[in-house]
Amino acid sequence: MHQRKTTTLIKSLLLATLLSNILIVSACSAESSNTPILSNQSTPAEIYELGLAYYEGNSVPQDYEKSFSLFKRAADQDYAPAKYDLGTMYYEGIGVEQDYKKAFK
Repeated sequence: MHQRKTTTLIKSLLLATLLSNILIVSACSAESSNTPILSNQSTPAEIYELGLAYYEGNSVPQDYEKSFSLFKRAADQDYAPAKYDLGTMYYEGIGVEQDYKKAFK
């Protein structure tokens, strides 16, 4: 009788451990899949989306300087939404020194 209770308890603990490990792995992989990764073949739209993620602090820590840098990369490839947000950052002085002439450009 004592052995049966011990076996049942061990099975329950093993199952609980297995389920908690599965949940942890799932949470980690879901979190990392939300963060875009850039490559040398990244399109301006992908670069812009990562810049937007840094601007808003969405899936990554908020970082206006990184956001500005990524918007600039996309804008240099003639991506209109990036040009707009880059101009806004220059106008407001977000992540860069305020410069109305560059904002207008």
